Amino acid sequence: MKPRNQRYTNMFFWIAQSRQISRVNFLCRKMSEPSGSSGNVDGIMVLFRHSPLAVACPSPLLLLNYPLVVSNVKVLNEKIKGTRPKTSLAATIRLLRETYTSEGVLGLYKGGHIFLLHQAIRDGMRFVVDRGLRALERRLGWKKWDAEDIEPKSKRRRFLVRLALKYSIDSLCYPVLLVSTRTIIKNDQETSWQSVCTWSREEGLLSLFAGLTASLISMAVEEAMEMILAYCIERHAKGNQLDVSDKLVLKACGSSVLSVFTSPVNHVGVIQRCQSRLPGLPEPRSVASIVRGLPWRGSFNQLLLFGGILTLNVRLIQWKLQMQAENEEE
Repeated sequence: MKPRNQRYTNMFFWIAQSRQISRVNFLCRKMSEPSGSSGNVDGIMVLFRHSPLAVACPSPLLLLNYPLVVSNVKVLNEKIKGTRPKTSLAATIRLLRETYTSEGVLGLYKGGHIFLLHQAIRDGMRFVVDRGLRALERRLGWKKWDAEDIEPKSKRRRFLVRLALKYSIDSLCYPVLLVSTRTIIKNDQETSWQSVCTWSREEGLLSLFAGLTASLISMAVEEAMEMILAYCIERHAKGNQLDVSDKLVLKACGSSVLSVFTSPVNHVGVIQRCQSRLPGLPEPRSVASIVRGLPWRGSFNQLLLFGGILTLNVRLIQWKLQMQAENEEE
């Protein structure tokens, strides 16, 4: 089948990632809070308003969406083996049905316990480090890093420290994520710990960090683009009667468009995570070969779809503001 429905698969893949769900929940909570300075946008400092180490409550949607994570890992694994990529929505549903028929419900959640363990370890470390930094700053008599009257230079420096610690934590927890991903596609009877010992003994400890660079780049680009998007929304909303719901709609639509540019990098990371010279796992390939095999046409169709939705919502909000202005004049 032609990859015209790739947009659905990519969308489900990103929804299934808990960091995306957590970020949306965190955004809803933060956007409902008062801005503290009458809604004024303090230039570029709006980019450093929230802590990179902030942890949101896990969403129950993760349990419903995890089977789609399993499906996408298997789809990407089929692509590595050289078969024609089956990335349409119908193929995804068929793969889910086949997995359920052959392995039952547990097959749809294969590796899910390790995936949740990764989330718990990562978020727990972020929480502990964030609280530790706050306690240290109080002990030194410093103002809170997110205080309104703090110097911009100090705020940027402390923000970057937190950002570096966040990526360091993600790097330390990455082997757990790799194990959860490989568990989906491996068919041997070894336990997860036995597999980790085998991979480390045969290929070295660094093999547990395969795909880390692509994963961090994807995360960094995604967060940078979302920060700039939030800044643009706040800047253009200044002086307008833009509701929190309108900002949230623009944020969600804009994030969907941005995911088109970050999903290929994330796909490279997932593919590299699965690759190994050991039997039962896909053979390693060069980055150029992986990139050439990505569904670029489907990404273009996805860009048109989400771009059209974003344009439509922007236009509707403009009409709403125009009607509100006309009513106030009357």
